[in-house]
This record gives sequence, C-alpha cells and structure tokens, in this order.
Amino acid sequence: MQDCAVCAGSYNSMPTFSIHCTGNTYIFRIPLNEQNKSLEKTTSMRDDWVSILKEFCLQSHQCPVPEGISVASKNLEMEKEERFYSQLNTSSECLKVEDAYKVYEEVSLIPLVLENSGTAATEKIPCSTPSPQVTSPCPFLPPPLPVPFRPLNPSTRQIKTKAFHWNTVPQEKINKSMWGPKFAQKKIDTQRILRQFQTSDFSPVLESDIAKQSNILLDQKIAHNFSIVLKHFHMQPEELKEKLLIIQECDGGLSDENLTNLRRYVPTAKDRGMYLGYKGSPTELHIVDQFMLQMCKIPDLCPRLDTLLAIREMPIYMKDIHPLISQKIKACKQLLHSQAFPAVLTYILAMGNCLNETSGKGKAKGFQLSTLTKMSQLVSKEKSFTFLHALVEQILLQEPDLAKFSQELTEFEAVPGASVKGLNAEVDVLSKQLETIDQYRKSFKSKHHKSSTSEEQFLKELKEIIERYGMQHTELTKKAHEMKKLYSEVLQKFGEAEDQDSQELFGWISSFLKEFQNAYIDLRPSL
Repeated sequence: MQDCAVCAGSYNSMPTFSIHCTGNTYIFRIPLNEQNKSLEKTTSMRDDWVSILKEFCLQSHQCPVPEGISVASKNLEMEKEERFYSQLNTSSECLKVEDAYKVYEEVSLIPLVLENSGTAATEKIPCSTPSPQVTSPCPFLPPPLPVPFRPLNPSTRQIKTKAFHWNTVPQEKINKSMWGPKFAQKKIDTQRILRQFQTSDFSPVLESDIAKQSNILLDQKIAHNFSIVLKHFHMQPEELKEKLLIIQECDGGLSDENLTNLRRYVPTAKDRGMYLGYKGSPTELHIVDQFMLQMCKIPDLCPRLDTLLAIREMPIYMKDIHPLISQKIKACKQLLHSQAFPAVLTYILAMGNCLNETSGKGKAKGFQLSTLTKMSQLVSKEKSFTFLHALVEQILLQEPDLAKFSQELTEFEAVPGASVKGLNAEVDVLSKQLETIDQYRKSFKSKHHKSSTSEEQFLKELKEIIERYGMQHTELTKKAHEMKKLYSEVLQKFGEAEDQDSQELFGWISSFLKEFQNAYIDLRPSL
C-alpha cells in the first residue's frame, strides 16, 4: 500500500471508493446484501473502509511489511496455495476491527478481478473480537474488500418485460417430439428482444398505494378496485358534481366507461352516513375517500347516472333497431305479395301427396313451412337425388320460369337476425327509458328551485332530448306496430301458429332458397 491514495466516491447513487497506486486506479463498490440493505448503511461502510485503508497506507510508510507475509501474499496470488494464506491469517490474529464490522463474524475473501491480476483465491477468515484500536504494529488486514465496481452490463440488470403466454408441451411428451434431446437452440439477440418488450426502466415493484394507507375510510378491497378505476378520471374530486351536469362527453362530460364505473361504486347508505359525518378537511383524505365524499354529496346519484347512461345508449338503440324493423316489414310484404312462392309450395304438396297416397299415409290439404327443411333428407334410389331435386325437376318440366321464384324474396337471401317479438320488446324498452328520463327531469326540477347556471342548462338539455327522441320513438313505435300486423298476416296466410317465432320461420325460408338453388345447379347440366 506504499505510494497509494484512497478516495471516496459514488456511481449512480451507489457508494464507491477508489485506490490510486502508481499507474493504476482500482474502483470498488459496496454491495447490497442481507447485512446492509439501505443506502445509509452502505455509505457508512464505504466511509469505514476509506478510513481503515487510509490508516493502512499511513502504517505502510512507517512499518515495512514483514518478509513472511510478503512471500505468502505473492504465493496466494500466483499459486492459490491455502496454507500460505493460513499463515498470513495466523500472523494477523492481532488485528482488530471497529464495532461497525460486527456483521463480519465469518466472511469470504472475494477475489479481486483486476486488470493486472492473474489469479485469485477464496478463504473463510474468522475475525477476532471487535475493537476500536489496532493493538499491534503489524500491518492491519481489514475484512475482505468488496467486489471491484464495474458499470452494470445491460444483460445483468433486472429488466421487466411483457410476458409471452403460450401453451407448453407436457414434460412426458418432450422426448418424442421435435423439442427432444436433439433439439437445437437458435441464437438470438437477447438484448434487442429485451429492449423491444421492456415495460419499465428497472424500477422495483412498489407496494400498492392502498396497502400503505391505514387511514382510508372505505373498505380496503373496494378502495383498491376503485383506485384503479379512478386512474382514468383526469380531474379533481371537486369537479365531479359539475361533470355529472354535462350530458354529452363531447361537451366535457364523463365518458360512457366512467359513468358505468361510477354506477358500480355508488356509495351505500352506510357509506353516506360515514362520509357525511366526516368533520375533517376533505384534502386530508385519500383520493379514493375524496371521490366517495363528493359522490355522497350529489343527491339522487344513482338515478342521475342511470339517466345519463340511458341518454347515451338511446341513439345507438334507435340506430340499430330502425333498419331491422324496416327489413322485417319488407320481408313480410314480400311473402304476402309473392305469387311464385305459394306456387312452389303447391308443387311440394302435390308431390308429397303423390308419395303418401301410394305409401298408405293419405293425403294432406296443406303443410307448415317447417317441412321445407326435410326435403333434402328424403333420398331416392339414387342416393345423390333427393326430394328437393325432384321438385326442381318437376318445376323445370312444368313451369321453367317458376324456378326463379327467389327473385321475389330478396330479403331472405341473408340469414335473418332479430325476431319480430324481440324487436317489439326493444321498442318497449326505449319507451320505458324515455319515461325514466322524463321522471328524473321532473324530480330534479322540483328539488332545485334556485338552480345554478349549470343546473338550468342541464334541465334545458334534458327537455330537448326528451322532445327529440320522443318524436323518433313515436315514429319507431308506428313502424313496430306495422311490422307486428304484417307478420300476423303472414302467419295466417301460411297456416302457422300465432306464437310462431319469426326468426325461426324466416330461417326455414332462407335455407330453402339456398338449397333449391344448389339443387337447380346440380340438375341444370343434365336437362
């Protein structure tokens, strides 16, 4: 240690110290381990090391190193012979360390990986009883030096990445699969992959903010879930009341998602009693409690949220329902006005009676449309020729133009969607929603005789919405009644039950049209 200097320093906020010798500089980092987990402890240990090494350098000038120790140290580096190190350890029993090193009751001498060192060794050193003074003039050997500091390689730093979810091959199937012993791993650029799918900059996982708070008024589990929801509320708790007086999101109101989430966390009667009885300053509460307090102060919060959600959903419902009702009306009119389709049905009746009369089953005067699905199931002596093929053949022989009857039923080319009954139910739901909105408007008006500007605007917009959607709903109701009446006429014309579901009935017709066309294509080349 002659002609050496020791200096304290830091790197990336981690305590370090360096030893400057002739032509060389060695930097050491104090590692984090079980004994020193905090920055304060590592800094204190760094300062202790610097103090000890400075004293050691001073003694090296005053007291030459004994020849035996010098030889042992040289052999320790060049030949890894533990007996020399044991002699060195024995000759150093007189060394004492300060109380700060009580943690080193038994430590490992960690090999120093330096540019000019060829070898290194590791050996356990039992330290003697701590003492604040050095009791011998012989050289002082402190506890082992920490690992020399090196900037962390990106590959050794703990990188948090996104997970790739896959279904793994069971262990018992590995050996016989392509993943067996002969499977060769592919070389990849791991650093590129880690950078591409990194999710955070090596930040440690922090405890939940809710878990740290012991003074939250709301139930811990509910508070945790609500805090996650509130991350999407980019506003202060005090703004909530005004936000709920703005009907449309484009005008500054809450999003549909935020309204739905608030609806899920509406305070209970118990919560309202607790928060409204709170006497402290709202700013002293956790953000979750602050939002809950503001929600408790809004009268009729639940009806308000239901009203806002109904207003947001209403135009979507009307937009979706209107074309479906129109399509059902067209489909019913086509069935009622078509002359070709009933003619095709009469061919089916004649053919069926022909077969049934000779089979002893007897004749029928008519059949329900569900029979259309059974035509391709009856096969002739030729397995590829069905009753449906026979129908096409008879029509082409008797009335070729009748084979184009599907042109009168264009609304059945697509698979039918909602039923007539279901669409009528949707119209009834819209009617009830309009009534709910109107009732809330009346209730809100009666409770706010001295309304603020925002409250007056809220009432005005509610009235306009009821009038606008009320007119659209009236028109929609008329069309729904027309649809229902026409469908009843269809059921009557084809002899179907009054409660027959339209989606099912229209589905039979749609399938029959496709199967008829396929049979027509099968027979056309042979005719």
